[in-house]
Amino acid sequence: MGRTYFQNIISGILVVSLLSACVKDKPTEPDTKPPATTGPSGNVYTVCEGSLGNGNSTLYLYNYKTATDHGNIYETVNTGSKLGDVFQSIRRIGDKWFLCINNSDKVLVLDSTRKQIGIINIPKPRYILPVSDTKAYVSTLFSNKVYIINPQSMSVSGTIDMPYQNPEFMVMRNNKAYISTWDTACGNIYTVDIATDKVQDAIAINNRAPHGLAVDKDGNLWVVSGNVYKGKQAAITQLNGKDEVMKTFYFSAKSDVIKPVFNLAKDVLYFIQVDYNGGTDNNGIYRMSINDTQLPKAPFVAAQKFQYFWALGVEPQSGNIYVGDPKGFIQKGVVTVYNAAGNQVNSFAVGVGPGSFYFE
Repeated sequence: MGRTYFQNIISGILVVSLLSACVKDKPTEPDTKPPATTGPSGNVYTVCEGSLGNGNSTLYLYNYKTATDHGNIYETVNTGSKLGDVFQSIRRIGDKWFLCINNSDKVLVLDSTRKQIGIINIPKPRYILPVSDTKAYVSTLFSNKVYIINPQSMSVSGTIDMPYQNPEFMVMRNNKAYISTWDTACGNIYTVDIATDKVQDAIAINNRAPHGLAVDKDGNLWVVSGNVYKGKQAAITQLNGKDEVMKTFYFSAKSDVIKPVFNLAKDVLYFIQVDYNGGTDNNGIYRMSINDTQLPKAPFVAAQKFQYFWALGVEPQSGNIYVGDPKGFIQKGVVTVYNAAGNQVNSFAVGVGPGSFYFE
C-alpha cells in the first residue's frame, strides 16, 4: 500500500478532530490568464492530490515574482475537464508538461499553454525522470515495472523490470539512473544503464523500503527509507560518489520521514516528519547540514496539534521554503512560505491535498 493510499485512510480517522481544529480558507479570486513560460518565470505549480476516490485533484499556479495567484490553472485552461483521481507529480520535458495521475492510471500531457494534448496509459504512475529528449522513465505503484516513454511521441516504448515492487523516486547521477523501490523487503537502491535500460547494481542502504532520493553539492546521494505503517523504521543514508555508505541516521519507531529536498546551495537537507495521529512530537519540517553527525532534535517548522505537512519545496530564486498543509484532505489546503530563518513570508490557498511543488 502506497503513502497516497494510506494518508486517505488516516484522513478518515482524523475527520472529526480536524473539522473542529481547522478553519476553512477564503479562496483567492484567480487570474484566469495563463502566464508565459519562457525564461525564469517565477511560477510555482502546486500538485494537489485530492482525496482518494473523489476525482478532485487539481493543479494550482502561483507566481512568486508578481505575487499573482492563477488558481486552478488546469481547469481554467481546459474548460469542463478534470485531472482525475490522485495527482501524484508533475515534470516538464522540453515544451511539454507530464502529469502522473496515480489512481486514474494515466499520464496527462499538456502543451506550453497548459492545454491537454495527450494521454499515456500507465498503471498507477508515480514519478517521471527525464533521460533524454526522446526518453523518460515513469515509476509505478503496486508493480515492479518502470515504464519507458518517448516524450515527443507521447507513447510507451518499453519497460524495466525492477527486483522489487513499488519503484518510487528516481534521480540521475554519474550518468546513471538511481531508482528507489518502496518495498518493505527491499534493502537496496538500484542503478539503471540509461543506454540499455537494464538494471546494473544493487546498492545496500542499511535499511528497508527506500523511497526518497536527493543529491547534495558534493554529488553524494541521500536516501530516505522506511515505512512506519508497516513497522519499518525510518532512516536517512548518505552514499558517496562510489556508492559507498558514509552515514546512516535512524529515526524513532513512530517517525515517518518523507520528501527530502536540498536548499539552493545543496548543503542543507530539509525533510518532513509526519505524525498521522495529529500529535506534536516528531511532526513538522526538519533540516540538517550535510556535515551533521546526528539528526536534528527540534523542527524548523513545528506542526500544530491535529496538523501534519505533506508538501515541501525550495524556491530557486530566494531559497524560501514552501510547505503544504493538506488540512486532513477534507478541505482546500494551504501553502505557507518561510525564509531560511524560519519566518513566514507568504501564504496562499490551493486545492485539496497539496503534495509537491514544481518551480520554473
